[in-house]
Amino acid sequence: MNQGVFMAYKIKKDPINEIPKAQLVFWIIVRISMLVCATYSFIKGGRENIVMGWESIFCWIFTHLWDLFQILGNGSFIEEVPPIAQTALNSIIFVGIVFGSYIGFFDRFMWFDEAMHILSGLACAVFGYDFAVIIQRKKGKCAVTLAAMFSIMFALSIAVGWEFYEFLMDTLHGTNLQLANPGKETAMFDLAKYHNEYGYLGLFDTMTDMMMNTIGGLIGMVFMIIYRKKSK
Repeated sequence: MNQGVFMAYKIKKDPINEIPKAQLVFWIIVRISMLVCATYSFIKGGRENIVMGWESIFCWIFTHLWDLFQILGNGSFIEEVPPIAQTALNSIIFVGIVFGSYIGFFDRFMWFDEAMHILSGLACAVFGYDFAVIIQRKKGKCAVTLAAMFSIMFALSIAVGWEFYEFLMDTLHGTNLQLANPGKETAMFDLAKYHNEYGYLGLFDTMTDMMMNTIGGLIGMVFMIIYRKKSK
């Protein structure tokens, strides 16, 4: 029985010919950028750079999600995820890692982090909406309300997962992603506005990130409801 199931599983070739050429070129640029960033960080050394290097490697893996869906999908609904979803993810990765982390926009501009969370929430909601429709396709047409609810919940789930990641990185590797300790990441903030406590600044940062993701998710959800209605 198990052997038959194993034999029935098939790994396909990566159908890169299905990807629009402009998007494929962009994917390649982003993937190369992640490898260059990782190499630079590992060569430069130091705890902070090593962490950034591994972050770039993980992002490089995430730039291949669509390819993995196609290769390992085995005929399931996951193969129906459109390439544009990967393009949206790659855009966020490129801007966040290259401009945010390596060029230093996160440390230089207070608005940049909030903007990235709004864009991330929007992209996740857009993906979540289409994902719900794809999952339900074999059972019939997916109700707009169900797709919309899945869309916003998917965006919020990713936001929670990201905050877990920041907490674990700060706890295990001594980074300051949640701004709970003094450092270059908190130099732009007036601590007096946060009760002169880095702990409160960290809490404020975490909750602001969650709210920005929620705003982006709601925008993405409304956008998809209107966009899919017009495209019928």
